[in-house]
Amino acid sequence: MKPTYPRYHLNNFSGEEKESLFYMTRLQRLVKDFKGINKAHTHSFYLVMWITKGKGIHTIDFKSYQVKGQQLYFLTPGQVHGWEFSQDIEGYNLYFDYNFFQSRYPGRLLQYPFFHSHQHKPILETDFDRNLTANLFDYAYAEYKVKRVQQGEVFLSFLHIILESANRLYQQNLPIGDSTFYDRIMQYEGLIERHFIEIRDIKTYAALMNISPNHLNHICKLVLGKTASQLYYDRMMIEAKRLLLHTELTIKEIGFQLRFEDPSYFVRFFKKHSQITPQEFRSRMTLV
Repeated sequence: MKPTYPRYHLNNFSGEEKESLFYMTRLQRLVKDFKGINKAHTHSFYLVMWITKGKGIHTIDFKSYQVKGQQLYFLTPGQVHGWEFSQDIEGYNLYFDYNFFQSRYPGRLLQYPFFHSHQHKPILETDFDRNLTANLFDYAYAEYKVKRVQQGEVFLSFLHIILESANRLYQQNLPIGDSTFYDRIMQYEGLIERHFIEIRDIKTYAALMNISPNHLNHICKLVLGKTASQLYYDRMMIEAKRLLLHTELTIKEIGFQLRFEDPSYFVRFFKKHSQITPQEFRSRMTLV
């Protein structure tokens, strides 16, 4: 199995021999100095990208977003992304390791709507609170650049405030006000993320959540306008597309890896949910 796209680790950017816990850089410098970073790739860490100026297209897990100033992008480890930015692009990239944040705020990363979700957009407009965002990123970058006592603790505090401030703004645009239902969606997506290969029936997921399948379906429709099955299919399709583009596995091998009993079942599943065959998808994306 040969990767098609590179997978970056924090020390690829920090230059340190051992794995770093966090890293921050100006976006314009990253684009200039790190050749090929705009091409599709994945990370082993979390990423917060803040665009202050410029335009272009940012593609995350096969969905494209129009880039403009005052945007925040959030990426989870394993997601595929690449971009085409204008020459005047400016902003910051902030990278951090899961354990770096988890050490002080256990479980909190899994509760942010912009991380670990294939249903909520990984983007936030910050026009109406640009000064706060600007100050937070400027202070965090200043702390990163100047090595001081307890730098990690202070930088982590800035990171926490950035994420909590973003979460506060993001929550204002969530489709419903009932946080209990939203928490259930996050719980369901977390279970799918961990078990989508071996667990395929919604009844089992509902049982793990101690609710009925009908109630789970009701919550998914109310919050996201999708059935519980559709959320599962969405995750399976993301994995299928990643394997088609990240590896040189045959269509048959990918089908078996995703636990389809017959390769033809996988082809039919893929075409049903994308309107094209796996081979057509691979061919089209290879030419992009």
